[in-house]
Amino acid sequence: MSDRIVDARDLKDWSELMKRDWDDRARRDAKWFINPLRFQQTDSEFDESGASAVQRLVIDDLDLLARDRDPASLRVLELGCGIGRMTRFLASIFNEVHATDVSGEMISQARSRLADLQNVRLYETSGYDFADLPTAYFDLVVSAFVFQHVPSTEIICANLRDAYRVLKPGGFMKFQTNSLTAFDFEEIEKDTWLGASLPEGQIRCFAEDVDAQILSLSGAGSQHCWTILRKRIPHGDRRGVTSPLEIRFHGQTDHPTLKEIPLNGMNSSLTLLVAGLNREAVDCNSVCVDISGLEILPHYVGPVRQSLLALVDSLGIESASSLTRVDLSLPVGAPTGAAEVRVQLTDGETSPPVRVDFVSPQPVIPRIILIVNAVDGGEDVRVRGSKSLVRLHVEGLDETADRGNIRVQIGERILKPARVSLERTGLHLVEARLPHDIGVGQNEVRLYFGDLASQPVRFEVLGAEDPQ
Repeated sequence: MSDRIVDARDLKDWSELMKRDWDDRARRDAKWFINPLRFQQTDSEFDESGASAVQRLVIDDLDLLARDRDPASLRVLELGCGIGRMTRFLASIFNEVHATDVSGEMISQARSRLADLQNVRLYETSGYDFADLPTAYFDLVVSAFVFQHVPSTEIICANLRDAYRVLKPGGFMKFQTNSLTAFDFEEIEKDTWLGASLPEGQIRCFAEDVDAQILSLSGAGSQHCWTILRKRIPHGDRRGVTSPLEIRFHGQTDHPTLKEIPLNGMNSSLTLLVAGLNREAVDCNSVCVDISGLEILPHYVGPVRQSLLALVDSLGIESASSLTRVDLSLPVGAPTGAAEVRVQLTDGETSPPVRVDFVSPQPVIPRIILIVNAVDGGEDVRVRGSKSLVRLHVEGLDETADRGNIRVQIGERILKPARVSLERTGLHLVEARLPHDIGVGQNEVRLYFGDLASQPVRFEVLGAEDPQ
């Protein structure tokens, strides 16, 4: 792939920097730096967030990640475990959990917190490889909210490459990266908190380089891009088709019974159910969807998930469980109106077309649902000082939202935001500094997304923070 080979001295320098910074954060307030809900979280608050993350990120995907295997028989590697926020709950599901972190202080605290668990092993790593772990040993590798803090794309790729080494053939790897490509983000110097971006194109190139199947690549272009890879079985069947290709079903991804596909917004994703694809061979790199001549790479190619199976079975679609689901997001420039849609493989196999209607959706008015300070997420917004940077939690924005098309009005002032990001909840976070002449007391804020304006929301501004 395009990333350069990293000199050993570079690796050592990055390793020392990451260890120093994360050891320091672990000593100051490990729970907040792992889960920035609020400072000095209780054990129950911290553990509850870990249980929720494991449910959402692992258990809800077990039909993909376990593939008909008993989870209690599987070995799992967790990358970037911190003090064990997720580790405890992974250990309740899987046979063995091996958890790693670059910070020796994090690992020390994790050993203390998880001392009662017999099926957990903890390792301090170099930050760029897993040299102490055996090749082809793990059934599943998981990493959540870790690589977004790694300051070098090359180090991220070095970790992914060695994690792939320790994965068994047929095993799965699910990991999260920051894949922002906005110019404003690229301008910011990266460190061990605001890490480097790994864009969608580089993830796809990495998969090709290691000959991995990409089953899923969701949230591309956002701070929380999730990738699921499968390690191919040597000498497995590499044919892309098992029979003539045919699209048997189509609909909106999140609302499959709706046949009209919006060209932008939250529902601008098309799902196709396709007969004839060999799921052991095809993936998000080898399948392409042609929409009236516009070729689009999908973000999911894999089994039909259980929630959709019930629906298509009720529609009388035969052998629905043997079909392959293909999901794709619609790019800017996709045609409006009726279009011919085909599935094709890189080797030339193509399905007959089906007609799909693409429509321009009604605009969604953004809505501010929460206003907090950007320091600790508290409701104490201050007229001056660090807590004069406010964070708006906004719904109704789409993936095009950025500092170029978002403005925040506070009182009479129109402000360019300091930061705009998409959270894994689907909400956007918009941060802006209060005007220097704002008054203490009730104030009003409104958000503009292009020509669309939210309803005004009133919030309280407190006096300046007392000097320490």
